[in-house]
Amino acid sequence: MGRWRLLAAIALGLGAKAFAGDDVPIRIVGGEGQQLDFARTDGGLAPVAGLRTQVVFRADQDDPLRSDGRGWTYHHHPDLAGWQHRLYVAWSSCQCDEDTWPCRELYSTSLDGVHWSAPQELFPEGVSTPLRVYFYRSAGGRLLALAGLRLGHERTSERTKGPLVVREVHADHTLGPVYTLRAPVTPAPQPPPYAASADLGFVDACRQLLADHLFLEQQDYGALLDPADRMPWHDPEVWAGDAELRKDATDFGKALSFYQRGDGSVVGVGKKGWVTVSGDSGVTWTQPVRPPTLVTGMGKVWGQQTPSGAYVLVYNPDRRIRYPLAVVTGRDGVTYGAMRATHGQLPVQRYPGRNKDRGASYVRGLSRWSDDGTFRDDGVWLVYSVNKEEIWVSRLPDTVTPAGAIGGPEGASGR
Repeated sequence: MGRWRLLAAIALGLGAKAFAGDDVPIRIVGGEGQQLDFARTDGGLAPVAGLRTQVVFRADQDDPLRSDGRGWTYHHHPDLAGWQHRLYVAWSSCQCDEDTWPCRELYSTSLDGVHWSAPQELFPEGVSTPLRVYFYRSAGGRLLALAGLRLGHERTSERTKGPLVVREVHADHTLGPVYTLRAPVTPAPQPPPYAASADLGFVDACRQLLADHLFLEQQDYGALLDPADRMPWHDPEVWAGDAELRKDATDFGKALSFYQRGDGSVVGVGKKGWVTVSGDSGVTWTQPVRPPTLVTGMGKVWGQQTPSGAYVLVYNPDRRIRYPLAVVTGRDGVTYGAMRATHGQLPVQRYPGRNKDRGASYVRGLSRWSDDGTFRDDGVWLVYSVNKEEIWVSRLPDTVTPAGAIGGPEGASGR
């Protein structure tokens, strides 16, 4: 039996145990999700009380100096970090079309989440391609910025990504030299390897990143890992079920986010509502399922524990459209309710482009991989793109999950 099939068999056994007496790993209860009115851009949902939103970046073809300096109109794939008392947002920027040259990765910083610096290049243009994540904080307290290694001007594909570039974000907010973190299989022009750096702390941080399989699984299909190190469920042939399920399984593994429940289990949530659970810190995973009450499509799902120990899931509650952006809350990381709108606006999409879905999507928040804890705030910070031409942040007060909320004992914790 091959390693993947052995791990799949083990995971199936663990899955039966994990879900004993529990239909699915995530349940959305309450009536809001069944009563959405998509004639309204907020779906008819009440807004989160105390919500604050701020535009980080807005494309402007007529006045490029007010935006990215070039007037490029495609801006998407955002990620969020907290580092040395600042928030960082990074995203991909293309001239017009998704994943189509010319492209580059940009970033902006803020001391308060309200006022944001003018965007700068995270990597020199022509060096990088977009990822789902751009920041990694090592156990030694180094913050690394990473992106895909660009090997040409062809339109990028999520399944072919794998080579990586990296540089350090220093404590004084300057950027270090660019290195190759993961070399391509076929030799190609590239920056020097990270191991060539004379900074041994930086080299160690890079090695930690490469050894952190859970972090790297956030990229589609586990493409940043060697095949033997990926979740077995990226191969539909190892799934237990009929041909129709295996066909559906080809959708699994896009834009996974992870959070840890109070019982220590790690939950992975991906596009189209696929959910998998690990009881051993990511070594094995239950066969993914799509909980029937987690209705969502291709706009990504973000799950996290809040500072008070509650849990939130943030997503678009429809299988086709990417509005509104909604949040559901709970106490145990399994059962969620009280759906509210975190972004209910739908501005006019001002510029044409390939794959430019309307609405607020691709939401991410702060995670243990991207937050050093120095940006002290008791809220929940989120970043997302709007119409794939604007980048926004939102702050949800931790009281978004009121005392006594559904889903288990108050104060359940674990990150």
